[in-house]
Amino acid sequence: MEYQIDQVIHGFKLCHKEYLKDIQGTAYYFEYQKTHTPLLYLSNQDNNKVFHIAFRTPSNNSTGVAHIIEHSVLDGSRKYPVKEPFVELVKGSVNTFLNAMTYPDKTVYPVASTNDKDFMNLIDVYLDAVFYPNIYKNKKIFEQEGWHYHLENPNGTMNYNGVVYNEMKGVYSSPEEILQNELFKQLYPDSIYGKESGGFPDDIPDLSYDEFLNFHRKFYHPSNAYIYLYGDGDIEAHLKYLDEAYLSDFDFQKVDSQIKLQPYFSKPVESSSYYPLSGETQLNNKNYLTIGWVLKDLKDDWLAFDILTNILLGENSYPLKKALLDLNICEDISYSYTTSVRQPYFAITLKNMMDETENIDRVQATISNVLSRLVEKGIDQKMLEAGINSAIFEIKEKDFGSYPPGLMFGLELMDTWLYDQDPLSHMRMDDAIKHVKAMAENGGFERLIDKQLIQNHHCAVVTLKPDPGLASKNAKALSERLEKYQSSLSDDEIDGIVKDTKELLAYQNREDTPENLATIPKLELSDLNAKARVPQIARGMMDDCFVLWHPAPTDGIVHLKFYFDIRTVAQEDLAVLGILNKLLFNVRTDRYAVDEMDQMIQIHTGGISTNLEVLDDVQSEGQYQAYLSIGGKALIDQIDHLLELLVQGMTASHFDEKEIIEAILQEHRTKFENRFLTSGNVLASQRLQSYYSQSAALYQQLGGIDFGRNLTAICQDYDINFDDLSRKLLRVYRQVINRNHVKLSITCEPVNQNKIYHKVKRCLQSIDNNEQTLYSYHFETEKKNEGFMTSSKINYVTKGFNIKRLGYDYKGSLFVLKTIMDMGYLWNRVRVKGGAYGTGFSVSKAGDLIFTSYRDPHVANTLQVYDEAGKYVSEMQISQRELEKAIIGSISTKDHPLSLAMQSYVADRQFLTRQTPEWTQIERDQILSTTVDDLRKCGEIIDAAMRQNALCVIGNEEKIRENQERFNELTFIQK
Repeated sequence: MEYQIDQVIHGFKLCHKEYLKDIQGTAYYFEYQKTHTPLLYLSNQDNNKVFHIAFRTPSNNSTGVAHIIEHSVLDGSRKYPVKEPFVELVKGSVNTFLNAMTYPDKTVYPVASTNDKDFMNLIDVYLDAVFYPNIYKNKKIFEQEGWHYHLENPNGTMNYNGVVYNEMKGVYSSPEEILQNELFKQLYPDSIYGKESGGFPDDIPDLSYDEFLNFHRKFYHPSNAYIYLYGDGDIEAHLKYLDEAYLSDFDFQKVDSQIKLQPYFSKPVESSSYYPLSGETQLNNKNYLTIGWVLKDLKDDWLAFDILTNILLGENSYPLKKALLDLNICEDISYSYTTSVRQPYFAITLKNMMDETENIDRVQATISNVLSRLVEKGIDQKMLEAGINSAIFEIKEKDFGSYPPGLMFGLELMDTWLYDQDPLSHMRMDDAIKHVKAMAENGGFERLIDKQLIQNHHCAVVTLKPDPGLASKNAKALSERLEKYQSSLSDDEIDGIVKDTKELLAYQNREDTPENLATIPKLELSDLNAKARVPQIARGMMDDCFVLWHPAPTDGIVHLKFYFDIRTVAQEDLAVLGILNKLLFNVRTDRYAVDEMDQMIQIHTGGISTNLEVLDDVQSEGQYQAYLSIGGKALIDQIDHLLELLVQGMTASHFDEKEIIEAILQEHRTKFENRFLTSGNVLASQRLQSYYSQSAALYQQLGGIDFGRNLTAICQDYDINFDDLSRKLLRVYRQVINRNHVKLSITCEPVNQNKIYHKVKRCLQSIDNNEQTLYSYHFETEKKNEGFMTSSKINYVTKGFNIKRLGYDYKGSLFVLKTIMDMGYLWNRVRVKGGAYGTGFSVSKAGDLIFTSYRDPHVANTLQVYDEAGKYVSEMQISQRELEKAIIGSISTKDHPLSLAMQSYVADRQFLTRQTPEWTQIERDQILSTTVDDLRKCGEIIDAAMRQNALCVIGNEEKIRENQERFNELTFIQK
């Protein structure tokens, strides 16, 4: 239907409409007249529909009130009076996205689904949650999600507990988060951006229940809301629903939520702070330095500045990053740039930096000199071309991985909409591209450097230094704070806190009634597709090379991937192969210097990447394949350039540039160490599997903890190690890149297949085809049960084993059980009661059964929960309705729409792991036919795995030492 400007539809007045080429649809901008609520509808033919409601939520403190409300409103509402509507929704929905996010100045509640009925269910639960939450009726929601005094008996030790409290303890275990917080305090001292919207752990307990409720009363009103819809939905039906179900209940209310501007500085400011470091005897080269600018009047230059940051710092060979690395005072350099705040900022960070004070001056002088030289002499045109073309390719491809495109568009437009600017300005990509191309021709990028960086005095220089005693000092201060408070209380007050704690635990243990659970809408099993999704794939040969063809409507983009069998490399050289993976396409070749290679990749392709993949066979226990994968993508008219660059990287790389290689290795060493603080659940899970699995033990050599430790050892004695390393790299490189032991994956439009075939065939002929020995690997596996101690305030706790080694087979009912465990048993006991931010249960098709926790304040309690899981499952009492919800939620994860690149990735992995279409259909049939009895039988499997007592924990040093009897080895990141 054609809508006219000023037309009123169910209370919504159409204010603007515009066709948007990039989404192949029309944008309709409405305003709900009664409450002045803006609504933007991006209407196109995408069936992956998206909705979000966002609120502007500025906070003038760091108690995390906005973050705690984001968690809390999803804990029951007027129409849906269950404890966890969010969890119940996940179980019985085929959503493609369901979450909520707190930003420094806004809170967003997005949902997405390809099913119309499901989509409306999701919207209704979320709208009832944000407008009519049970937080006013039940203080325990605030205590559970935010914080509370936890004391289970009068003579016990009082603690703080709460989901957000523990989450933010985990966040602030990372020095990079501490550094950013300090930078924001310096850049925005008079603005909300100088506060921590997520909540600073020391400040969260200052938030009162009344302040919490008042924040919701003030900001969660339709007059302060932004409603967004995307996809092929029925516009009039959606507007009618919003009017009648929710918005008509409200009148206009003036909400003061404006984001006040930070006055610009007349001169830069400096600051220094400290971060905790555990188990390190060497404190040199552990400093951090960041220099940040608040950007002025960026307006239409938002994309140009994004391109500029890449030109300056995107690769080690780019001018500013290279100049800073050449100072030889740090191990890694990163940058950040965001337009998701009213006054955007840009920052450069040097990690693991030397301690000398004069280095700060050297860094500032280097930045000033490089930027001034670029303004004076002009940016190299090839660099500009590379940066612009890279951005254009990304815009054209629109590859958001597993995230719905409409979700990402909706979050992007909030960058302007929230600040009363044109929400569609970031959606008119043709205009943005024309603008940056014009800037490249008329000196616009040089003027941008001068205005935003050289002449901009709104700058902060922040240093962060390690303090090995800070963690214990902070822990002592917290303990004393709580002890002082506890000692100040009367016996009656102590009894009151004990009573509150027990009542909270009772509330958390209480099960929702069947009547309340029935209020949560769900789909029916008949709404699900009984047939498994099978990717389009064809197999063939190219000379002696096996090829997987993926025909797809790629809009002219070609995806190539080479899988080289790593068994051509001897076991003692696997660590070298891990390093080779980090260096390929980042070192010089016969034809290109490093900077030239970087530029050519950005000018002519959508990127080239390498990876080491260890893939377990789903049909044979203990069998696996391992590959060095090299992938690239380009438009069809650039395919010759892509292939030429691939050949250069795969056949003509050199490993003799000592300083360049050192910079790359130091960068990856820093990233490895940071993963213990940010992704400890992944590291611990991988490490745990290596106690019993040959494939996991192999991965430890290639990219796990063993690899990271080896990398650190090489970096520490780099001058001594380099010559030997260089020789080994060249030898391993020539062994692994071999035509005799490669498989190919090609994704393109069918019309281009013949053309691609002949071009890739010529490319293959450039690769060495010497016969190579295929080695067999064997690793000594043992149950190490390690506790890796860090300065973190929280833990990542894992336990598990391979069920196939115990005589059990993988079956679809285990996948259904995952939904029940993740959203039920573990959610209630580890997250809700234990205060961990996240927890999970998984059983891989190869048989690895693993329990994990994320940002968890406990160790022993969590392990006990894992150990009791089998008994819980064996005795499980679950209604047919709840079973169907679990089945629906499980199928949902199988049916998420995937980008073309992700479809090819999944298809490759299914083929290489021998997950045949028949096997995939059998698994789906098992999921859909799962019974309660099938689930109960899984309890025996869990018990058997837990009795193996294989565990790995990464986290707080004090907490791990308290439980040292559970570990065979206590160790730090570096031995």
